[in-house]
Amino acid sequence: MITARLSRTLSAAILLGLLAVAPAWAKQPEIPLPDDARVTRLGQTMRVNGNDVVVRTFTTKEATEDVVNFYRDEWGELNGEPGYTIMNLKEPWVLITRIEDDYLMTVQVRPTADDGTEGLLGISRLPDRRRPPKLGEGFPTVGDSEILNEVVSHDPGQSGRTMWLRNKHDLRTNIDFYRDRYQSQGWALDIDRSVGGMMHVLAARKGRNRVNLVLSEIKNGSQIVVNEVTHELL
Repeated sequence: MITARLSRTLSAAILLGLLAVAPAWAKQPEIPLPDDARVTRLGQTMRVNGNDVVVRTFTTKEATEDVVNFYRDEWGELNGEPGYTIMNLKEPWVLITRIEDDYLMTVQVRPTADDGTEGLLGISRLPDRRRPPKLGEGFPTVGDSEILNEVVSHDPGQSGRTMWLRNKHDLRTNIDFYRDRYQSQGWALDIDRSVGGMMHVLAARKGRNRVNLVLSEIKNGSQIVVNEVTHELL
């Protein structure tokens, strides 16, 4: 069974893939599937940058490498350019994305125990540049930070938000800001660790709330991936 944890992984994947905008809506395209694929609708609500996302799960007996090659063949080129991008996420996940007309299509796959493939299909409208969504409500940011993407999801028993932002401040300034911010508001820091000097991980908790931040040094500043989770009372 594909779990809520799997659906949250898709949230992060969509976050990384949603990098374009389009000015007008077109007819929603269909995501192609291998012939033997079995598809179900995921019992979850999700919004990407203020837009509803249709999410489905699927399984197939085909090997993951064959599924990835299927999308290479199906999506080939678009307007003379490569019609897809492929990203290796945290093992064993592979993400394939395509922007077509006004829509982002996302296929995220991993092997199953019987050498088949399971995954998630996501499709959403790209935001209208004439009416940019207001992202990151209530989240603390340093100075001129820009929130690039936001995914909000609701699973049974918990809700979550994943954001990707960047700013022109150095990594140390961002680390100090978030460490001081959460500690001053009574959060307990479970993780406060540098990774190779170019990346830093902060994980904090307070009551039913959890937040994980991965802060990275980039050219002319820093970028931050944030995952917030609130557990519901049973």
